[in-house]
Amino acid sequence: MILEIIPKGGIGVAKPEVIEATQVVIKQADGTPIGVAAEYGPEGAHAVSHAGDDDFNKILEALGIDRLVITDSLYLDGAGGAKLVRGEQP
Repeated sequence: MILEIIPKGGIGVAKPEVIEATQVVIKQADGTPIGVAAEYGPEGAHAVSHAGDDDFNKILEALGIDRLVITDSLYLDGAGGAKLVRGEQP
């Protein structure tokens, strides 16, 4: 799979870095994983999941990431919903 990483400044301001990878983990500033993508098998199938998906912790485990991620929903008056994601230490 091909990743385009957009540095601070955003699209149109900063030139993206392009990297080929077979596994990607997206983390919050505190190191808690919030998204994963992995390419596997001879056909190049992809598994993609993010915090809050039913299979997220199972995919983290399959990738060898020893973290349990817990997602809680916050409901704010007039502001819609928000997600609070926190990870327990291994």
